[in-house]
Amino acid sequence: LETTKQNLVRINDILIELESQLEPLAQQAETARRYINLSNELKGIEVSLFLDTIDKLKTKLDEVDDQTRTIREQIDEENRRIENIKNKNRSKNERLEFLKSEMEEFRSFVHNFDSEIEKNEGHIRLCEEKINHLTANNENFGNDINSIKERMSALELDIDKKKKRLAQMSRDEERFAELLAEAEGILAGIVARLDEGERLVEEAKQAIMDKQDSLSDSKIRLNNLKNDTENYQQLKSRLLEDIRQSTLEVDRESMKKEDLDASLRKTREEINLSKNKLNESEHKKGEIQKALNEKKSKQENMNRTYNTLESRYRVLLDMEESMEGYSHSVKAIKKACQENKSFGQGIHGPVAQLITVEQRFETAVEISLGASLHNIVTDDEFSPKRAIEHLKRNNLGRATFLPKSAIKPRTLDQSQFARLRQMSGFEGIASDKVKCDKQFSGILLNLLGRTVIVDNMDSGIQMARQFEYSFRIVTLDGEIINAGGSMTGGSTGSRVSSIISRNRVIKENEVELKRISSQLKKIDDEIKTTEIEFGSICIEHEQEQKVLSDLELVRLRDENHVAAIFENVRKITAKMDMLKQQNDEIEGQIKEVKSESDKESVKAKAIEEEIQLLKDKVQTHQIKNKDEQQKRDELHTDINDYRVSVNSIIESKQSVLEQIDMFIQEKNSNTANIAKREEDKKRNIMRIGELQDEIQGVLKKNVGLKEEKTGCELKAEGLAEERRVLEEELSGMLDRVTEHNSTIVTLQEGQGRIEAKKAKMESELETFQNRLWDEYGLTYGNALEIKCEISNVKATQSRINDIKSEIREIGPVNVAAIEDYSKTKERYGFMKVQHEDLTKSEEKLRRVIQEITSVMKKQFVAQFEIINKNFSMVFKELFEGGFAQVRLADEENVLDSGIDIIVQPPGKKLQNMMLLSGGERAMVAIALIFAILRIRPAPFYILDEIEASLDDSNVYKFAEYLARYTDTLQFIVITHRKGTMEAADILYGVTMEEHGISKVVSLRMDDGMKQNAG
Repeated sequence: LETTKQNLVRINDILIELESQLEPLAQQAETARRYINLSNELKGIEVSLFLDTIDKLKTKLDEVDDQTRTIREQIDEENRRIENIKNKNRSKNERLEFLKSEMEEFRSFVHNFDSEIEKNEGHIRLCEEKINHLTANNENFGNDINSIKERMSALELDIDKKKKRLAQMSRDEERFAELLAEAEGILAGIVARLDEGERLVEEAKQAIMDKQDSLSDSKIRLNNLKNDTENYQQLKSRLLEDIRQSTLEVDRESMKKEDLDASLRKTREEINLSKNKLNESEHKKGEIQKALNEKKSKQENMNRTYNTLESRYRVLLDMEESMEGYSHSVKAIKKACQENKSFGQGIHGPVAQLITVEQRFETAVEISLGASLHNIVTDDEFSPKRAIEHLKRNNLGRATFLPKSAIKPRTLDQSQFARLRQMSGFEGIASDKVKCDKQFSGILLNLLGRTVIVDNMDSGIQMARQFEYSFRIVTLDGEIINAGGSMTGGSTGSRVSSIISRNRVIKENEVELKRISSQLKKIDDEIKTTEIEFGSICIEHEQEQKVLSDLELVRLRDENHVAAIFENVRKITAKMDMLKQQNDEIEGQIKEVKSESDKESVKAKAIEEEIQLLKDKVQTHQIKNKDEQQKRDELHTDINDYRVSVNSIIESKQSVLEQIDMFIQEKNSNTANIAKREEDKKRNIMRIGELQDEIQGVLKKNVGLKEEKTGCELKAEGLAEERRVLEEELSGMLDRVTEHNSTIVTLQEGQGRIEAKKAKMESELETFQNRLWDEYGLTYGNALEIKCEISNVKATQSRINDIKSEIREIGPVNVAAIEDYSKTKERYGFMKVQHEDLTKSEEKLRRVIQEITSVMKKQFVAQFEIINKNFSMVFKELFEGGFAQVRLADEENVLDSGIDIIVQPPGKKLQNMMLLSGGERAMVAIALIFAILRIRPAPFYILDEIEASLDDSNVYKFAEYLARYTDTLQFIVITHRKGTMEAADILYGVTMEEHGISKVVSLRMDDGMKQNAG
């Protein structure tokens, strides 16, 4: 709906804008139609007037041509005489040219020899640099091998040391095992004797108890005190033994720590050395990466330049092939020549395709030629006849033809040329700045032989005045001073054709594309070489990283062992302190028991005297048994010591075996590294030999090249002497040629005066032709198609002035207003239809939204009531009573209303949920979740620690309630609470047995396991 409103606003704005444009455009379109009608009438009259003037000038030019023809015949006679003299000396000239060619060829040979020698010397330097690089690599390999061998020697010593220690531990283990077996045998005998002695004592005691009932209470107390004393003594002995064992264990851990500290120091030194190598490798890698990136960036720039240039080249090539810029008639003739070879016989093509111009003079020459660029050059008058018939027959327009047999050259006389060369601003004759095939030189001189190029208008005006406007002058920017004084100039605009420069630009682009392609190939080779070098350094860098990583793992393992030892020693020390404290407490208790026993002995002394005989008998057996008990206790102590020693030795042996395995693995790795570096070293030595052989071959080749170069230089000196003699002989003929040239100059001066008159008329003719082209874009042939008869020139001129006055009265004209008015009117109608459609769409959308809102309110209220009932029920089940409800804060605005949650836990007042404790709020939230879940349950839920803030009793309630739904629903519960875990069917846990490596453990809980967990 909002989009429709925005579209309506936008279309209203567009309609207002279009309405404001329609009326002005209608007026402008009417003015434009009137202007076009007047312009077309003016064009027809002016073009006819131009053609009438051109025809009159052509008639006068034919008369002047007859006068100049006679003078040309006389000049030709003098030229023939000069040619006879030149023919006599032609053989000498040919010999002279041959000598020049030979000398140039020898110079070329010498230059080629120098280039080849320099190239070979550069190759030698490159080979020497490679040899130096390979030698340096071999030295580095040697140093690496020595370092690895030193490390392997150290490893051998460590392995021998550990093996000796392992053997000693095995001997100690056997000794303690023998002692343990012997002590256990002795203990078995003592236990048997003690059992017999205790039986006799018990019998005697029973007899005493039968006879002396009166002393039983006292005896019992004394006996209890005695037993307490013995128990305390035994406990004290065990404590002292534990203290002794802890001291031994601390000593063993200290020995382990010393070994690990030595290993750590060595590992850290190796890590520092490896880091230094890694930093060097990283630096070298960065430099190569930087160089590679620079070369790739340069390659990308060159590729972009190449693609842009190639695109421009193809566009120009397509334009040249399709003759873009040429008139339709010229294209038709060219196409007919290509399709029919016999038709094209004798037709060479338009002037623009037959000439090439220096870039600096392109504008001047193009403006000078004007419509003549489209003139078609032929061999004779018959070819144009055939082409004109083809144009007429197929209604393809008109074209101008230049037969070589009919077109005569038109040039400035020598005196004028000599004066022009002395003037400032003179750039040259236009025909001299244009290159073409020799057979077209007459055509070129006819078109441009009497056109002078100057640097600017000031120089051109000064020059025209001095020569009385007798020839045409054109500036480098294209301004023209015609013969007779008329001037043409201004902006060339986009209409000026670029067909002259097109061939030049195509050739320049071809050369540039070849140059860039060569550079791209060179930089591709450089990138490949750099990438190979980069790959090599990357491999080396990865190897260094692996070495460092292995060392870091060794260091980390040793540090973990040391930390474990520290922790173990700390625990043992804490245990020893606790044992000593317990020992002190036991000694105090022994003293207390002894004091009580003494008191009881005094009290029972009188009674003991009466039963002394029986007591002596009992005491005799007790003393005997006590000695056996003491021996038994001592043997128990020795047996425990032996067992502790055996277990300690087994653990130490395991640790030593692990260290030996680690040293052997490192040794094997070092052996592989030595073999690899030895192989690389051999490969480099072979490559050095190949490069040295290559250098010797190039040196021998250079010696031969230098000898050939010396021979060429000697031959060139002999040819130079012969050339000098020939030049002296030819200088004599120049005097005779000079005499004939003087006669020719006199004739040419007369010819110049006639041709000046002719040039003035030609300039006027060209001026009118150029006006046809500049003002109406018509050639002479095209203009004939719209020519009309002019009976009265004055009346025609008067009509031209009237039309121009009417055009001036019209004022500025927007010719495009006709088409703009049509398009704007059409767009206005389209927008009106769109406006009506959008208005109808807006009304429909409003009705649909109202219907949807009504349905949403009904559905929301119905579902909300169900949730409220479910919430009350679930709340009572979880809290075992209480009251809960949800209600709308604004019942009038159902869809935008907030929701209040009102709860009353059992035994509390009715209050807002936010006034409850954190655990109570969590339980309320859980109740609301299950209330919503009951409406439309999904098959699968994920609960993330929603019971985290509950106490243990509520956790069990939550878990039991969750289990009610497991018949139809599946829950994944993320939790740290024991009660939730006990109720689960399957447990998944994540452990980390090793640093950085996680492991998932799963456990399926059956009913028995759940009961045990509970």
